[in-house]
Amino acid sequence: MLATVLMPVSSFAQWSQMEDLLVTGSYSPQQNADLTASVSVLDSQTIQALNKRTIADLLKNVPGLLVEEQGGPGGLTAISIRGGEANFTLVLLDGVPLNDPTNSRGGGFDFSNLDPASIERIEIVRGTQSAVYGSDALSGVINIITHRGQEGHQQQLRAEVGEDDIRNFSLAASGESGVLRYALNLSKRDEGEQIEGSTRETDNASLRLDWQASDKHQISASYRYLDGQRNSYPEQSGGPELALSNLLDDSDYEDQTFYLNWQANISDNWQSVVSAKYFEHEESFNSPGVTPFTVVPPNAADTHFQRYQLQWLNTLQISDAHQLSLGVDYRNEEGDSRGFLDLGFFKVPTNFELERSTHGLFVDFHSRPIQALLFQASLRYDDPDNFDSETSINLGVSYQINPLLTVSANWGEAYKLPSFFALGHSLVGNPNLKPETARAWDVGLKWSPRKDVDLAVSYFSNDYRDLIDFDPALFINVNRSRVESHGTELQLSWKPLQEVWLQAQTTHIDLNVKNGTSVLLGRPEWKAGAMALWQINRDWSTTLDYQWMGEQFASSMHTGASMVQTLSDFHRVDWNVRKQFGKAVHLELALDNLLDENFRTAVGFPGPGRTARFSICFKNVFI
Repeated sequence: MLATVLMPVSSFAQWSQMEDLLVTGSYSPQQNADLTASVSVLDSQTIQALNKRTIADLLKNVPGLLVEEQGGPGGLTAISIRGGEANFTLVLLDGVPLNDPTNSRGGGFDFSNLDPASIERIEIVRGTQSAVYGSDALSGVINIITHRGQEGHQQQLRAEVGEDDIRNFSLAASGESGVLRYALNLSKRDEGEQIEGSTRETDNASLRLDWQASDKHQISASYRYLDGQRNSYPEQSGGPELALSNLLDDSDYEDQTFYLNWQANISDNWQSVVSAKYFEHEESFNSPGVTPFTVVPPNAADTHFQRYQLQWLNTLQISDAHQLSLGVDYRNEEGDSRGFLDLGFFKVPTNFELERSTHGLFVDFHSRPIQALLFQASLRYDDPDNFDSETSINLGVSYQINPLLTVSANWGEAYKLPSFFALGHSLVGNPNLKPETARAWDVGLKWSPRKDVDLAVSYFSNDYRDLIDFDPALFINVNRSRVESHGTELQLSWKPLQEVWLQAQTTHIDLNVKNGTSVLLGRPEWKAGAMALWQINRDWSTTLDYQWMGEQFASSMHTGASMVQTLSDFHRVDWNVRKQFGKAVHLELALDNLLDENFRTAVGFPGPGRTARFSICFKNVFI
């Protein structure tokens, strides 16, 4: 397996067996050594040490992930894996899918909505994953895992203030009471106005419960509620630097997620899990359009989407060397939108309402015939409404050549159903669209020449077909594009001293649009980064994070026509220092964009300049 764990020095001795389990990329939790896929993990200590303002800033440290930002906090933030479209990335919160197919981004997820303070762990699996998750996981999966209950009772109160009116507050409580574990998180975030016109405010509440009903039965449940409001210059308007109008997009939205899990250990070799998952998103969006309005007229939409899933999973430990998982699931999605385009003399309705269900059967097999050899295979059959059935497959193998060197290889097929927006939009929707598909393979190597050095490198190849694109001549969405992506991911980790941990990573992606002259936006050919964590003494620690983003294409319509420009490469350095006062209090100072680099994240949208943030955290303040 090519697995990289991003982890500071202070956590090496604290890593428990439970932390070593991956719940993403397989039907049952697996040890790192029992997965062949390319996996990266950001654990709680890394997240805390980096002290980033957003989840997207954390994910910039992961090889293979490209972050596309539209200006400041009020703009949309999307993440692409290995050069695929952002909506080819399946995003999970505690295993619950968050992608919304009613949005104009084809189901792409806006990462600006998530609060790093409530996150315990992030698992990223690169490569096709439809054999495990069905539709949507063409490029990979990002699973964001919230805090869970721990032994004893703990509370944490955190307050952060920063330049440009940044104000963030959170309260977390977790613990154990007999056979019940709980974790409660409350947060209120105001991202200020680091970029002119770009603001976002969110309120978040979540509760997670784990009940050990008996030696053989465990029930887990989680609920999360979020509401938010954001403002920004319209996409491709030229932003605060070039837009011909200062009118802003505004959006009010609300999310709810819920899951319920019942795990039964039928026997020593048979585990059965029944789960239910629910996601709901509501949004009211208003846009002034892009001046001149002949390009993008003023528009608005009120959307509502809900998805619920049921799954029955059985895992059989056939022997010490062989494990079989099989089961069935059901997914239902409902979405509607009520909106319009304002042409001045009349408003053109853009309404749509769709529903679809998918029945699935799956089987997953892990085998280790000899200690050095691991084989993994996943097969899934999906029968979605109004589409032909889909069969997805993943195959993987890894071999430990010697204690220092492991090689791996993976191959898979995946599909993505067209979004509700692409199918049903009354102006550009096309009910005859086919699913988008992908075939992908990768080979990887993990080398540990010394106990304190780890090197991981992989080469990947993806072939995306029947991609959905807008045809301006027909003024409708069509299947026509084919894109190939090839590239290399490399990550080096070195611990030269007990108190120091260093890591560097780089990604190269070569994108090729077949049978077309278009270019792909927001995906640079190169990116690289490095970070250093230093535990100065028992009370002081510091982190330095460097990121370089290569040139990338971006488009804008502020001139009255769509124009593609090249955004220059840029460097960014973030610095964080932490002072611990006993066990109860710590202070942190973070300087984002320490060198005040002047860069653009989109045409006319500058990136935030140097920004100082100060936070104070109290632990166990109520006991």
